Amino acid sequence: MQNHFIKKLVCTCLLVCAALGVFSQKRTASISNGQLLSHGDDTLRVKALIDISKRLQTSRPDSALIYGQQGLELSRKLNYKKGEADCMNRVGVVLWKNGKYDLALSFLLGSLRLREETNDRLGILKSSNDIGIVYSDQGDNAMALTYHFKAKAIAETLPDKKLLSIILSNIGNCYIKLNKIDSALAFEMRAYQIQQAINDHGTLSNTLSILGDIHYKIGHKALALDYYQLSTSYALKNNDQSALADNYNSMAKLYKASGQNDSSVYYATKALNAAKSVSYPEGIYNAGNLLSQIYSGKNEHLELLYFKIMVAAKDSMFNAERIKQVQTLSFNEAARQEEISEEKHREAEERIINLQLIGIALFIPFFFLALLLLSKSRTHRKVIEFMSVISLLLVFEFITLFIHPFVQHISNHLPVLELLIMVVLAAILVPLHHKLTHWLREKLAHISHHAPNHVETTLTETVKPEIAE
Repeated sequence: MQNHFIKKLVCTCLLVCAALGVFSQKRTASISNGQLLSHGDDTLRVKALIDISKRLQTSRPDSALIYGQQGLELSRKLNYKKGEADCMNRVGVVLWKNGKYDLALSFLLGSLRLREETNDRLGILKSSNDIGIVYSDQGDNAMALTYHFKAKAIAETLPDKKLLSIILSNIGNCYIKLNKIDSALAFEMRAYQIQQAINDHGTLSNTLSILGDIHYKIGHKALALDYYQLSTSYALKNNDQSALADNYNSMAKLYKASGQNDSSVYYATKALNAAKSVSYPEGIYNAGNLLSQIYSGKNEHLELLYFKIMVAAKDSMFNAERIKQVQTLSFNEAARQEEISEEKHREAEERIINLQLIGIALFIPFFFLALLLLSKSRTHRKVIEFMSVISLLLVFEFITLFIHPFVQHISNHLPVLELLIMVVLAAILVPLHHKLTHWLREKLAHISHHAPNHVETTLTETVKPEIAE
């Protein structure tokens, strides 16, 4: 009896200590955020608003949206571009979670544009990944993969393996939706291995859930259920209601396929409650759809009730106006990305042209130097004269080549005006070319002519005393 009392006392103390620890952490976080919000440095206030929005995303999405918008307004007031891009991305993520795909995509694309302008590689990675998720939820997994692979290319150059694992998991999710099971499993297992290695319990829930979906499609229902249950345990630890809704819906779907309708109803109802608690329309839609199917032909009242819930959730996500808006945004973004690609191609071409001009500019002096050295040797006069003409031709043609872009700019690509300018330049350069050609030919020929005689004279002066002796 006494032992039992001591055990109860110890357990009570541990629970109190745990509660105090949690309270202390929350209070510390609250104080920290409060201090940042009242901080004199406005950029730190922006960061604090983003941080608070992230903390509230899974439990209080409306508040998360408000804090993200406050950060966005403050960033724009400060002309703080990085903060503006981060806040736009934050607002976009919250809107996506709430099923407002058109608005979410608008904010996320705006964030990506700002991050590309400031060359924020980590920001580009995050925006691209989030845009991919929105497209995937809209059913456009081919477009989603374009953005996910763009994010993956950057993530592989960064030391943060957590980001890479998230992207790999999202790629696997796209492949399973495209019914490419082998690719889905390969990417998901790679994500799972990284998350296990770095002990990342925050993102493991999503990866485990997708692994459950993969094994469900393969037909390994028992293994799929194990993955869903393990994912649920992590989601409960993280208080991630959206993840819980997805897992409960997956389990309800599995039990329904196995003919266990009671278990299916139980988990679908839990999914519906979890999704409603955070206004997660996709979770509400999936749960409502499952429950409506289960009660079809059995209970008309409940069938109609859940059917209405499903339709309302679907309308909030996929009404015609929003789909049209998403398509418009996608078209505009595709056009923008094409312009960026063309601009990069033009810059690459200009780089090649500039490198060639630099190469020619360096070659000509070396050619002259070689010619001077050659003129002091026993090389034939005709060869030297020919090379002198070539060297001058190179100089004058290089001048023409170099100034041609400026001529085009001045003439605005008008052929008549361009021709007149080139004629004037030719009138100046051609006589100058002839004079320099004549001077260089005589100069080099003179050097070439006298070099052997000088050597011969020296030899004669050296030999004559020996003969006299």
